[in-house]
Order: sequence, then C-alpha cells, then structure tokens
Amino acid sequence: MVTMDPRWQEVYEENKRIDDLFIERYGQEEFYFEKNVLEFLVELGEFTNETKCFKYWTVKKSDKEKVLDEFADCITMILLFFHLQNLSIEPLLPSTEERNPLKVIHYLYVEGTKLMDSQEETLLRNIFSNLLYVATLFGYSMEEILEAIYQKQKITKERLNTNY
Repeated sequence: MVTMDPRWQEVYEENKRIDDLFIERYGQEEFYFEKNVLEFLVELGEFTNETKCFKYWTVKKSDKEKVLDEFADCITMILLFFHLQNLSIEPLLPSTEERNPLKVIHYLYVEGTKLMDSQEETLLRNIFSNLLYVATLFGYSMEEILEAIYQKQKITKERLNTNY
C-alpha cells in the first residue's frame, strides 16, 4: 500500500464540505449515484480529450492548465463516492505497472463503468490510485495536481455562493 501526502486529507475534508453544500442545495434526487457515475465518466473523457494523448493527427500541444483543471474534476468526482460510502482516502492501493497512459485511461473507463453496479471499496481505491498514477504518466507533479484541486474547490465554492 502507498502512503499519501497529508494534504490529501485536507483536500478530502474540503471536498466533503462542498459535497454537503451540493446535497443541501439540490438534494439526492432519484438516480443520484448513477448520475454522478456518468458525470465521472464524462469528466474522465474531458480530461482525456485535453491531454490529446490519442490525437495522433494534431500538432497542437495540450494546455497544462486545462488538463489539470479536468483532472481536478475527476478527482472531485471520485472523492464524492468515497464520501458517500464514508471511506477514508487511505490507504491507497498500488496502481498498475502499466506505463502506457492510453491503457491506464482505458482501465479507468472499465473500472468507472463498474461503479454503476458496485460501490465496492476496492473498486473506488483502484480508481483513485490509478487516477493519480495516470497524471504522473503525463508528467504532472503532486504539487501541480494538488494546486489544481485547490483552485477547483475555490471556484466551486464561489459558484455555490453566487448561485451559478
């Protein structure tokens, strides 16, 4: 098992506060969990799209800030599931040894679709640890990842306070 930077606990606690604000404001309507699973898959797609990792036909480089912003959305969604299941974010499970980010993203899609039928702790931990791993395969540091998540949380709170 991999130990986590203690700042992740702060990220998780803030994420839970934001989740609770969303639930308080919008409730947990019918198919709440399923809608959020679909949202996770959409965010994973937006992250993948911003990396341009599969776009062999383009010469445009990916925009680091956009990639990290979409990645922060993926993390936010997976942490929601941890919150709904009342899980701690530690310990992380070891991520795959796969070095090809395309295969890790495929794995994340496969595992992410399983969430529709199972909210099993091991599944959630696998997704979370492999999300962090794929970001490192794209060359992002933990500092960059955490900063993107802090920014995303700040923007989300501002939007909630202004009825965005």
